[in-house]
Amino acid sequence: MKRNAFVLFLLTVLLMTGCQKLIARRDESQVVEFANKMPKGEYTLKIYKLDYPKIPSDRDAFYEKFSILMSKMVAHNKDINLIIPFELYQDIKNIGKRDVREAEKIYYKPASELTEEEKEFIDSKIDINYPENAGIFQGYLNKQVYYWLNYLKREKDYNPSNYYTELDKMKMVEEIFENRKMISKTFEPIENDFIIEVNSSNIEEAGKTRLPLYTESTLGKEKSILSSVIILKRASWETLVSDKIVLTEGMITENIKDYEFGVRVINIANPSSLVENLENEEKGLKIKDLKNFKVIKPKGVILKKASVKENEKGRDILKIKDGDTQWRIN
Repeated sequence: MKRNAFVLFLLTVLLMTGCQKLIARRDESQVVEFANKMPKGEYTLKIYKLDYPKIPSDRDAFYEKFSILMSKMVAHNKDINLIIPFELYQDIKNIGKRDVREAEKIYYKPASELTEEEKEFIDSKIDINYPENAGIFQGYLNKQVYYWLNYLKREKDYNPSNYYTELDKMKMVEEIFENRKMISKTFEPIENDFIIEVNSSNIEEAGKTRLPLYTESTLGKEKSILSSVIILKRASWETLVSDKIVLTEGMITENIKDYEFGVRVINIANPSSLVENLENEEKGLKIKDLKNFKVIKPKGVILKKASVKENEKGRDILKIKDGDTQWRIN
C-alpha cells in the first residue's frame, strides 16, 4: 500500500509540473572565495531587464536613451545590474568595430553577393521603383540604398531613376556610424555590469563572452559554457554546477557554503527611467563582484547538504511580475 501511495504521489507531481524539466539536486555545496572579500550572509541580486525593440526606428530611440544611461553610469561611477539580450550585445560590439547591427547586415552586404533567400527577404520588406533597364543587382542595390535613406528619415531623397552605387550606400552607412559611435565608447567601461539573456541557439556563443547569462535552462551544456555565473529564469529545485554559481529568479540559493543568494528581476521598457534616480542607487550586490570568485576545494572534507529554501518571509523577491515597471531606486 505504501508503495502504491508513493507511485500515486509521483504521478501527481508529474501532472502538476507538466513537461517542465526538473533540475537535479546535488547533495553538495561549494566553498567560494570572492575577490572583494564579500562578508558571509544573505544577499539579493537586484537586476533591471531592458526590453530591446524590434523595429529599427524604435531601436534608434532606445539607443539614444540607453546611451544617456550608460554615460551617466560612467560619469557618476555607478554600477547597475542590467540584463540585455544577446542581440543587443552583438549590435553594440558591431558598432564598436564600425559594423552594422545584426539585423541590418542584409542591407549592408554588397548587392552582388546576396543569396536568393536574402533577396526574397528584401523583396518582402521593400517595394520601390528603380530604372526599368537596371540589372537584377542594381535593383537590389537601389532597395538597399532606400533602406538607409529611410533609416536616416530622408526617404524623399530617393530617386527611382538613379543608378545608385555601392559608394553611395557606404556614404550613408558612414553617416550612421558617426551617429552611433558614442554608444560603444560608453559601453566598454561598464561592460561588467551586464548579464546576457540567451536562448538555446546562442547560449554557447554568448558564454564565450564570459559575462553572466540569463536563461531558461543550461540545456545540459554547463561544461561548454565559459560564463562563471548563470541565472535561471525559473527552476523547480536549486542546482549546483561545479566551478560556477547558478542562481534562480524567485528562489533562495544555498549551495554556496555560508552564503544565501536571491534574485529579483525588474522589467524596464525605458532606459531613461533608470537615469532619474541614478545618484540614489543603493550599494547592493553587484554582478561584477559576484562573478569574481574562485572555488576552494578542501581535501577530505564533507560539505553540508545543499537545500532549497523557499521565501518564507514573504520577501518582495517573489512578487515581481512580468512587465511591472512600477519601481524606484532607493
